[in-house]
Amino acid sequence: MRVLTFGWDFPPMKNGGLGVACFGLTRELVGQGVEVLFVLPKKQETIGEPTFIFADQAEKITVRTVESSLLPYQSTGTYVESLEYDPATGTSIKRRRTILDEIHRFAHQSSLIAETEQFDLIHAHDWTSYLAGVAAKRASGKPLMLHVHATSFDQAASVHVDPAIYQIECEGFHEADIIVAASELTKRILIERHGVDPRKVAVVYNGCDTTIPPTLAPTLAELKAQGKKIVLYHGRITIQKGVDYFVKAARRVVDVDPNVIFVISGWGDMTTQIIELVGQERLSGHVIFAGALWDEERDRMYQSADLVVMPSVSEPFGLVPLEALQQGTPSLISKQSGVAEVLKHTLKVDFWDVDEMANQMLAALRYDVLRQQLTNHGRDELKKLSWHEAAIKVAQLYQRLVHYS
Repeated sequence: MRVLTFGWDFPPMKNGGLGVACFGLTRELVGQGVEVLFVLPKKQETIGEPTFIFADQAEKITVRTVESSLLPYQSTGTYVESLEYDPATGTSIKRRRTILDEIHRFAHQSSLIAETEQFDLIHAHDWTSYLAGVAAKRASGKPLMLHVHATSFDQAASVHVDPAIYQIECEGFHEADIIVAASELTKRILIERHGVDPRKVAVVYNGCDTTIPPTLAPTLAELKAQGKKIVLYHGRITIQKGVDYFVKAARRVVDVDPNVIFVISGWGDMTTQIIELVGQERLSGHVIFAGALWDEERDRMYQSADLVVMPSVSEPFGLVPLEALQQGTPSLISKQSGVAEVLKHTLKVDFWDVDEMANQMLAALRYDVLRQQLTNHGRDELKKLSWHEAAIKVAQLYQRLVHYS
């Protein structure tokens, strides 16, 4: 089976969980014999075994080289600058477009790609690629699967939804033959907020690598030597992720136990606001802003932390607690996350209940045996939450979709 797949980014680019999910799922699909043609909007470095197609270098497209920063998780009004080379004139032109402009251009290029490639069905990941998938379907007549990693309601924490994103979602969901949701939480949003027929939606939970990683040299070693406890937040710093609730809970923890250090790893449009909140809560001596940690630096921080907290306001799934468990560290997660549906051996709290969030942090930091039990039992659960299992379910949907078509 040959699948024309559309995505907005792919490792080693590191912008968030979307690329990580695309990599893990695609790797396992290829391992199961699925031939994946993975289309990206512009040329970038890639890893893995799919056949990659870069839309800015496809045949019939006059602009062959595009250098721009196309990041997911931004609003449709965000501007990006690109340097485009036109081989016909031999000149480079600097252009400034919105993300929405880039998405429509990606869709146009994708329709041209679909006219020349041979494939059995189309798979498009997240809202930035939905229009590309729709364009490819209209050009080829092949069935379309949309993979929902997050909705506009998640990104906006259910308030002030971007109408342009919502419109793209609705158009894509209407055109899709099947929609894959990352959790039952996401499925409910699709049904209740977008009016999607529930018979059209299949839930496939994300996964994680299940191998036990090597032990890395610890980070924050001096603080650990002083007996400090480390609590980690890792993720984007946006309204969706609830970092402000994390900081408010940290204030309550420090009031009881001043021996706790909080690490915030990530980037996002709320970074300045969170820095200011840390100052307002008089936590500057207890909070470390580590920047966006990736790969070995991220894993070292996971291994060095005593507890990882994911306080998301609305989280379609949430890979962080699985990554932390793989590295041997338990998590406290919000009940408003998809991973809470399948991960039983973890601490859970409503994102808005900062008092209870603080209480559970203190309990986990106080009792080593609790953290060890959560880790041991959680790692057993990871075996059922692998990318391999997710890929089996997606491949079954591929077969059903092609057969029905």
